[in-house]
Amino acid sequence: MISVIVLDEKTDRHTELMQLLEGSGNFRVIASPSPEYAIERCRTGSGDAVIVCHEEPGQDGLALLTKLRSQIPYLPVILLSGTYVPHLVSGARAHHAHYVHLPEPVASSYPLLEELIRLAVDLNCAKQRVASLEKKLELVGSVTRHDVLNQMTAISGYNDLLLMTGKDPVEVSYLEKVQEAISRIRIQFQFAKEYQNLGVEPPRFQMIRSVVRRAGENFDLKNIRLVETCGNAALCADPLFELAISYLFRDVTLQGGAVTEIRIFVQDDARGIVLVFADNGQGIPAADKNRLFERGYRKNGGWGLFLVREILAVTGITITETGEPGKGTRFEMNIPEKRFRRTGE
Repeated sequence: MISVIVLDEKTDRHTELMQLLEGSGNFRVIASPSPEYAIERCRTGSGDAVIVCHEEPGQDGLALLTKLRSQIPYLPVILLSGTYVPHLVSGARAHHAHYVHLPEPVASSYPLLEELIRLAVDLNCAKQRVASLEKKLELVGSVTRHDVLNQMTAISGYNDLLLMTGKDPVEVSYLEKVQEAISRIRIQFQFAKEYQNLGVEPPRFQMIRSVVRRAGENFDLKNIRLVETCGNAALCADPLFELAISYLFRDVTLQGGAVTEIRIFVQDDARGIVLVFADNGQGIPAADKNRLFERGYRKNGGWGLFLVREILAVTGITITETGEPGKGTRFEMNIPEKRFRRTGE
């Protein structure tokens, strides 16, 4: 049975709502004299959903909703009014609540309200289950990575000792292969950690210039001229956007060959807004272009470009490589218009 807390100063509507809900045999109604009472009942697990009624003049449903949401952000709330009030629609949406126009007599539109309560409660339960599973997976993943990497450190240490004392060339070659395998496993665990964090935090607008500066500081670019001309432009991306740019810098240092210049700029073309990351190195062979962003495809690149694509895809940004082989790599990131600002964060 679903427990519903009702906040309504209008006695006749409240009475009719209570009769209809309890009469169905599927709901238990708790009359709430104040938001504080509703909050306390929800905290003790007594309520599965809250109905907040708006009345003009009289009870300000939106103010009550705001107060409820500040204390119980997760619980399903339905904002109800007898007459249609346009600003309540956007207000309810802003507070992650549902809005229902329920004219009197309530019985005429009651089936809609009952179905909405069921859907809201079911959706909330599903969200809570998903959140619980995500928390468990994160815990298992982090603990597993930590413990396995500790053991890998021990294996690597003993392997180093054997390499130092080994004299048989064949045995040494085997030990070197073991060390290479250990290094690959470490890279895979690092990828797992970064991929697990993808999409955890909501996207936000980030100043491209600042992201490029921070990402570039992690690499030795003293022999490479970095030309960044994005001005105050910003794009909306996953918080891991800086990591994506870091992987592009990494790709240049590992794969670019004799790179002497990196150019990063924004341009408008027939496709819309494009963020370009280009170098003057050896470029990408034509045969590799179609598979460049596949997981683990590129030599020494590990999972980097695959992760770049996944990070950008969170906010609908696509990436392609359009450079000319032998003349440099050119990554083009196509940004949806609503995800781009020319004047900063």
